[in-house]
Amino acid sequence: MLHDVDYVLRKLDWLRAEGIWPNGLRYLWTDAFGVVLYVSLYTETGEERWLGAADRLVADVEHVLGRRRGLRIGEAADRDGQYFHYLAMWLFALARLGDLKPEYRKRGIALARDIHPAFVIPGRGVIWKMQEDLSSPYPGYGLGSMDAYDG
Repeated sequence: MLHDVDYVLRKLDWLRAEGIWPNGLRYLWTDAFGVVLYVSLYTETGEERWLGAADRLVADVEHVLGRRRGLRIGEAADRDGQYFHYLAMWLFALARLGDLKPEYRKRGIALARDIHPAFVIPGRGVIWKMQEDLSSPYPGYGLGSMDAYDG
């Protein structure tokens, strides 16, 4: 594990200065890693600001990408639908935050229970990409190779 917090903070400052992250359009995959980053910074430094940043990021993602069931891939027009492996990464991020704040673990479990039946075909596999409302597979997408493993 990298324990050079100053290095990590310099990289985070660079990402901000370049407009890469956390500002800009929401993207579930990147934001999941961001939650894990903030939790790690809190764990390393004990500074509450990082826990607050994780809270705000989760709230922003849920506000921007949240749907009645699940989370959209990203904010950009071409990031429609829902990916199982993105949702799995988001669930991991919520679990890490849930180590510190149990309500996030509960939210993750509720999300997993809600999305799982839409993606999983018992005895066959896991659909890679679903329509945004989880009503059916996204056109042109079928069973994912690594999605069942990721989940």
